[in-house]
Amino acid sequence: MAYRPITIDALQIGMHVAKLDVAWFRSPFMRHSFLIRTDEQIEKLRRAGVKYLSIDPAKGLDLPGMSASSQVDQPPPGQLPAAAAPRTPEVRSLATMAEELLAARTARAQLETSVHTTFSRIAQTGLVDPEEATHTVHAISAVAQSLNTHALFMAFNQGREGAAPLSQHALATCSFSMILAHAADYNLLAIQELATGALLHDIGLIHIPSTIVQRIHDTSTTLSEQNKRTYETHARGGAILLERRGGFPPAVGQILAEHHAYMNGSGFPTETGGAFTSDMTRIVMVTDRYDELLTGFGGASPLTPHQSLQRLYQEGQEGKYETRLISLFIKVMGIYPVYSYVTLTTGERAIVSVINSGKLHQPIVTITDDPSGQPYIVPLVIDLANQDAEAPPRGIRSVLGTIPTEFERVLH
Repeated sequence: MAYRPITIDALQIGMHVAKLDVAWFRSPFMRHSFLIRTDEQIEKLRRAGVKYLSIDPAKGLDLPGMSASSQVDQPPPGQLPAAAAPRTPEVRSLATMAEELLAARTARAQLETSVHTTFSRIAQTGLVDPEEATHTVHAISAVAQSLNTHALFMAFNQGREGAAPLSQHALATCSFSMILAHAADYNLLAIQELATGALLHDIGLIHIPSTIVQRIHDTSTTLSEQNKRTYETHARGGAILLERRGGFPPAVGQILAEHHAYMNGSGFPTETGGAFTSDMTRIVMVTDRYDELLTGFGGASPLTPHQSLQRLYQEGQEGKYETRLISLFIKVMGIYPVYSYVTLTTGERAIVSVINSGKLHQPIVTITDDPSGQPYIVPLVIDLANQDAEAPPRGIRSVLGTIPTEFERVLH
């Protein structure tokens, strides 16, 4: 019996879900085939953005009044019913965006507490428990599946500094790595291994004297050769920690050992060639560096998401990082990430609402303030890539950043 395509509004308790119109990592459930037993399951799917799905009448209830003889064929994978396919990207209201960002911030705070506890235990015992690491990664994955990806991305972009605990950097790098791995179509097992490696990539720093770690994080003063060599041992040292404990896949240890073995040979350990590193390691290189730029690692001034992506792209062009992965990261998050607060060429202020995948420099924006700084009573939604010929042409002049106070003002 064929699957039946339906809308989320038609979904009822007792129906068996066969396929969803979102990727598995955006779904609140680890599987895309399951029986609907509660209204809460339906609500979770709705919150995850599911609009169309297919049910299997052979395993559960069918639509009222429908019979086996009236079944319709399932649309091809990833394709919505022709009559219901949206023509333009969905633009969420500012209120919805504010709710999503608040949920992401709350989730980030909860995860930071959990990861900090894990890292404190590792620092106390000198051991990395593979079961605890797996549990932590599953918790991060569950949050990533249940929240809007752009809101989660921006939540990790705000309110963090280079002097923050190592656990915060580990959590952000892990989350960014999962986003990039999803975009690269990694399977579930590979994402699990990658996320574990990203979470633990700097764990070797627990055996480095705190004075050296503090200097490398907070100042741009050159370390002595001896201190530099001591710092560089953290990559190999982290891998050795995992080997001694056992229970981790080889790919995880490889990420720890090689995440500073840059593509142009400028990294460490010197005996590891960047050209021979794994694709997983290269993802962590990219996301690790992105978070360093964002938080002002090494005493540099923290950059905005837009500036961090620009700098990362430049360093990729110089040969340090995998340009293919940087381009994919920018394609997913946008040159101007969603939630960026920007000034337009008209002098108006706006919030980036939707990424135009074909024209990353021309996103859809929600204009909040007129050129004089006065708020519009009704915000204007403008697609910068498809503007009205009779209206004044608009483009993004500059990024104001994501300062929480300003951002909250325009979202409420």
